[in-house]
Amino acid sequence: MDLRKYINKEDQLHRVKQLVVAGLLNYQPFIFSNDLEVGAGYEFLDGEFKGLVYWPSASQEWLDDSAVSRFCIDNSFGNQFGEANQRLRILYDNFVDEICSRIGDISQTTFAEIGCNAGYFPLSFSSRGAMESVGYDRENYSNVFALLNELLGTNAKFIHQSYNGRTQTIPGCGSYDVVASVAVLCHLCDPLQHLAFLGSIARKAIFIWAPVTSDDDYCIRFGEPNKYYKDDEFPLCFDNITRPSAKLLRKSLELMGFTDIYEIPNKEGGMPDRWHKQHNAILAMRPSLNE
Repeated sequence: MDLRKYINKEDQLHRVKQLVVAGLLNYQPFIFSNDLEVGAGYEFLDGEFKGLVYWPSASQEWLDDSAVSRFCIDNSFGNQFGEANQRLRILYDNFVDEICSRIGDISQTTFAEIGCNAGYFPLSFSSRGAMESVGYDRENYSNVFALLNELLGTNAKFIHQSYNGRTQTIPGCGSYDVVASVAVLCHLCDPLQHLAFLGSIARKAIFIWAPVTSDDDYCIRFGEPNKYYKDDEFPLCFDNITRPSAKLLRKSLELMGFTDIYEIPNKEGGMPDRWHKQHNAILAMRPSLNE
């Protein structure tokens, strides 16, 4: 999202910067000012640790903080960073457009994202007029939601609760019409159990975006453990690009009772086709939605 036109107070930009420094605003593609932009598009396309934050005017005091400097890109690559994140925004916004067009009256629809990060999708659905739009995450993004809701005039809700891999649920989680999981399966040791949980709280549809393999078998491939969450113990420690086969993902959704399974295609200007083909973006709908 390009939020430049919504930021009209110095205090708002200062709060944005504080959240960037805290590591709570960097992964999803937001533009806050001409010299402050964040997003993972550049790392997706050019390699991990290239950077998630373009901020050439950042103070030296903040840059001396290793937690901040790890995320800041080499400013000479600012154009490439901006282009990659624009591609990612097009991808994300296309997901929202496709879901809205197939679900129907968004004003009568409740939406939840499990593993929402800074809330790009809950905010997007709230801005479209969703009856309710909620994000859940293991990190506390409540201050991010408060600020972005203020800027956009939205009312997306953040709930600081995460999926528990041992109990395979979220304590107190209700049900919603549409449930989304965006780049979450790849960090879980139990992607099929997580899918089952998503299905149990989705009244109408599930949206899944996940890295997949092209294997012809029903299989799951795992990477090295404890890459992102150092304290997670076995078996939860397998958090590094867990990839089910596309065949397994589709069959799982069919077995869960989703009869209309639609793969969202790439959009012109979005992520490169070679990269897009390594992921599946699937909207799976229950039969009652089409009756």
